[in-house]
Amino acid sequence: MKKNIYKSIFIVFFGLSIFNSYSQEVLIQNGDQWNYYDKGYLKDNWFETLNNEHWKTGYSPLGYGDRLITTSINYGNDQDDKDIIKYFSKKITITDVSKFKGFEFRLQRDDGAIIYVNGKELYRDNMPDGHITHKTKSVHVIDKEEEALFYVKIFASTIFKNGDNTISIQVHQCNPYSSDCIFSLEVVGHTDPNILTEVIKEHIQAKNTLETKIDNLNYNFILKNTTTQLEIYKTSNQNLKFLLFLVCFLLIITIVGCFIIYFKNRNNEDDFKNIIQKLNYEVIENEKQMISFSTQLLHYRQHLKEVKADLNFIKTDNNKALNNTIKQIDFIIDNNDEWEQLKLHFDTVFSGFYDKLLAKSPTLTETELRHCMFIKLHIQTKEIARILNVDPRSVQTARYRIKKKLHLTEEQDLRSFLITI
Repeated sequence: MKKNIYKSIFIVFFGLSIFNSYSQEVLIQNGDQWNYYDKGYLKDNWFETLNNEHWKTGYSPLGYGDRLITTSINYGNDQDDKDIIKYFSKKITITDVSKFKGFEFRLQRDDGAIIYVNGKELYRDNMPDGHITHKTKSVHVIDKEEEALFYVKIFASTIFKNGDNTISIQVHQCNPYSSDCIFSLEVVGHTDPNILTEVIKEHIQAKNTLETKIDNLNYNFILKNTTTQLEIYKTSNQNLKFLLFLVCFLLIITIVGCFIIYFKNRNNEDDFKNIIQKLNYEVIENEKQMISFSTQLLHYRQHLKEVKADLNFIKTDNNKALNNTIKQIDFIIDNNDEWEQLKLHFDTVFSGFYDKLLAKSPTLTETELRHCMFIKLHIQTKEIARILNVDPRSVQTARYRIKKKLHLTEEQDLRSFLITI
């Protein structure tokens, strides 16, 4: 009975080995002959117009400074400043590509490598993204335990064509004083349809990697754009504050000049009255400008609130810097100096406006007084809602509540009433 079991097992394993041997074809194996260039650097796009007639030949693995090496190659004139790149190429002929369902690449490299097929990049291993030059180094150093490993990648059959195909490889070191370099490549063609599962997995992984890179690029773009807008808002706010200070300074100079003129012309009453009237007009005009500037500052404060809302949805590696920025925005938003300045300048232009309103209705709140101020300045409902950060319907509700407190009828217009005060 045991003999029959052993016999059955032997037949199964023998059948599987025969099936595997017929379901794949080795196109390149370790120990095959390669062309290589080790006399310095080639131009960056050397693989597009490859001419390897004068290159040296050797059997893989190729390299230097490693016991696994079959063919030793040159690394330059200085062992402490070796050439970063080594170049390899090989031609293979495929009569019928359609019989293969996929191709398996087994790469042995120290440190990084880029593989090109028929003048186009196929994939890169342990190499950075972006444009590659002869000065580009690999991402990290390969440990001795990993130098003998073969890294496997599966590709669709479309990477090759019928007839001659050229495989070009450039191997990059991580530093110019590296003690060793190694390269070998095996290529196996699979005719078993089961390989399509691995091909699909590779496609999905490549797609996910590409989507991750795109998401990172979009995130960096949005972060950079938001940072730029924030800097613009900060600069604008600083400019407005400087302009406000300048206007106040000019106002003080104007008032000082008025007193000087007053003392010089105190004996001329008519001239004095004319000068006072002129100065009062200038003060009123300056105060109107100050109202405009203060209103603009409130607009910018609302812009900062919107920027803060956008920043709260951003995730970054430097959360501390982002939180500091949000705190600075909160400091600006929570500062009520603009409201007090606006109230002061408004009361200067429309003398006693707040006192008269409070005399008619002492129950008016600070927010309702601000509504009255904006209504008197003929600011539209949407703008009032934006400055006060409320819904336009809330502005309409506030108008109704103010009219009720001022004992106005429904036919009476609130703005017409406020203009008379």
